[in-house]
Amino acid sequence: MAESYTPTDLVRDAADLLEGRDPLEVRESIAGLLRRLGEQPGILSSARLAGIHGSTATAEILAEQPRGPAIMLARFPHEAPTPVHNHNTWGIVCVLKGRDRYERWERLDDGSDPAKSRLRLAESRELSAGDIAYIGAPPDDLHRQQGIGGAAWELVLFGRNPLIGPRTYFDPETGEVTYDYAARQ
Repeated sequence: MAESYTPTDLVRDAADLLEGRDPLEVRESIAGLLRRLGEQPGILSSARLAGIHGSTATAEILAEQPRGPAIMLARFPHEAPTPVHNHNTWGIVCVLKGRDRYERWERLDDGSDPAKSRLRLAESRELSAGDIAYIGAPPDDLHRQQGIGGAAWELVLFGRNPLIGPRTYFDPETGEVTYDYAARQ
């Protein structure tokens, strides 16, 4: 029987890997840790997931270190994408089950008007189980996700808990920018 690996183990191991390094340098090693955690029995439980982004997507922080990495389990349904949003931190996404449409967006304006923006779609990828994506550090953390043909389940390691503090939400068609918390406590 394989040795148990917990979210707390992953956060500790990721913090060790990240010490003094850029997350991009160690993303493949962290992806291996995410895949290992994803193999643990019962990890895909939706019992504690809460709604995020004012959408039907759900998530839960499984473990975190103070001022350090946090691991999130997320489920993205296929019915509708999340709004384009930021995380205020970098992240490494690993799809565990299903397929995910991951869109990375870029801001074209200088951000001087807090209520308006101009965005462009920079990249659109279809991710399958085992695939990873990198969420850049701010301001390069704008993205949107949606399950394809069913729900997509992911583990995401963030530089810090992304549910603390408000996020920025963007409407690429109208240019409207709003601010809110991703999840309600």
